[in-house]
Amino acid sequence: MAGNEQKFIPRVFAQSQPLELAFDAFLIAQEAARHSPLTLEWYAQRLGRFLAFLSERGITDPECLTPTDCRAFLVDLERKGLAANTVHGSARAVKTFCRFLAREGFAPQNAMARVTMPKLPKEIQPAFSPDDALRLLGACRSPRDTAIVLCLLDSGARGSEFCALRLQDVNLRTGTVRVIHGKGAKDRMCYLGGKARQALVKYLRTRPEAKPTDPLWLSENTGESLTYCGLAQLCRRLGKRAGVAHCHPHTFRRTCALWCLRAGMSVYHLQALMGHSDLQTLRRYLALVESDAQEAHRRFGAVDNML
Repeated sequence: MAGNEQKFIPRVFAQSQPLELAFDAFLIAQEAARHSPLTLEWYAQRLGRFLAFLSERGITDPECLTPTDCRAFLVDLERKGLAANTVHGSARAVKTFCRFLAREGFAPQNAMARVTMPKLPKEIQPAFSPDDALRLLGACRSPRDTAIVLCLLDSGARGSEFCALRLQDVNLRTGTVRVIHGKGAKDRMCYLGGKARQALVKYLRTRPEAKPTDPLWLSENTGESLTYCGLAQLCRRLGKRAGVAHCHPHTFRRTCALWCLRAGMSVYHLQALMGHSDLQTLRRYLALVESDAQEAHRRFGAVDNML
């Protein structure tokens, strides 16, 4: 994500075990493939936990890694009570790492090739109701916070994309928002409606000296670019103040997708706006919209209600 992110530098061990050297080689390969610093950090965190687990089992050489070790790691995560999405994400990271080890000759086999990926729950995570959104707006105490709530809801941007925006990325007249280096290093356009733009103009009037290359969102504590952690903390504060559960940056994105579908937007248009590589996630939202239609027909169906 361009802008407020720092360059991720893989650690390099002076006197490393073979597995740690392979880990460094993997991170360097990901960086060479031009993955974002956030992606590199994602891999580093999950694989760092994996390597620590292997070290406790006395495994320091990738040649000794077996499918049983990989399965034991996933079971360990489950027993620690980690969320299903967290366990699944760790499994994806380990799978990519093991494929790299085999391809680059660090290991004789891909230890994850025969490991079944942990299942993900099929239910859609919570989204805001319109009443939730109004309560969150009522909990805002500054023009910045109001603009953030409305722009998160309207743009559907990922939290990291949202924080990386610069003033020059937003056209206040047309409502177009240019997302630079989104997930998968892909650029795309999303949009803001009239109400969100009005709130954004009100916020920007508090920053008369702002330049086009400046961050769009600033921390009220430091005056520096708002970070993802800062955005998440703001969401938690607003949620607690408004009595709204699950107030997280990604909840705004889910809400945007669900509300757009309920308003009649084409799933293909929404896919482009949200930056999804496929329709799998949106199909799950579409199932909720279809259940809405079924309930509406039960209540207002022509024959049952008129004859």
